Amino acid sequence: MLKQFLLVFLLINFSSSWGQINTESITQIEYLKSVVSYLASDSLHGRATSSSDETLAADFIFKSLKMNKGLKPKKHFFSFKKNDMSATAHSQNVYCYVNNHADSTIVIGAHYDHIGLGGELSLAYSSKNKIHNGADDNASGVALMLALARDAKIKFIKGYNYLFVAYSAHEIGLYGSTAFYSFIRSKVKPIALMINFDMVGRMDLDRPNVNVFVSTKTTSRAINYFKTIQKPTKISLNYDTKIFNTDCRVFESNGIESISLTTGTHSDYHKPTDDEEKINYQGINFICTLVTDFVNHFSANLKK
Repeated sequence: MLKQFLLVFLLINFSSSWGQINTESITQIEYLKSVVSYLASDSLHGRATSSSDETLAADFIFKSLKMNKGLKPKKHFFSFKKNDMSATAHSQNVYCYVNNHADSTIVIGAHYDHIGLGGELSLAYSSKNKIHNGADDNASGVALMLALARDAKIKFIKGYNYLFVAYSAHEIGLYGSTAFYSFIRSKVKPIALMINFDMVGRMDLDRPNVNVFVSTKTTSRAINYFKTIQKPTKISLNYDTKIFNTDCRVFESNGIESISLTTGTHSDYHKPTDDEEKINYQGINFICTLVTDFVNHFSANLKK
């Protein structure tokens, strides 16, 4: 554990560490890039909810999970209806359960849908009919989730079971995560913690920072961890209602402590310019190390 913490600490000395990436990090970065490159490609036309392109994205996530030995991904199909919709819509979440036969479960998730050609959700008012690729929002979060899933059996302490999930129907109202919680809550051991990633791909090299939004129900185990590393790692710990704008909402509302990580919004948010070439993969890799260390800290202090 000390070794992992020191690794996190050293990675934050950005001025020297960015140029000193080991072989494992290079491999990880290449993997992250392959995920974002596909999900944020023009061929998926912005992954709009319920579209055929979103289905292709779901298939890609399913296959990415299945490529890892011991992981058995599944799809959760659901229906929903917005107040302004005349017909019922359909979509799917993709998930994978790592059963360590523990008493409780940690959920690690990210939404994979985006806003397609923009429409009313676009903030580029003169470009509403252009592809909004959503590289940061939220191909970056999905890439991080998949990277953690493929290493879960090796790098995560077995104090918990782990449930990895890619949600759909986030952009139009958090329908995917809401439906998934209702579906999964009785099928796995009780959920102790929900970790969410939403836009984790724009870490600033000059002013590196990770925002961690926490719920009011978050325990001292989680808070103490982030407070301990807050200053040296430039972590911003926020007790903020913004967590209710994330896929944490349904978990938090049902009494489950929740944490959402992001590198923040930017001028490309919900615009066609949120493209892959602007993603900082070393930053995502750092957050991957951070979350791995946090989860193991949380598991090691299970009874404290």
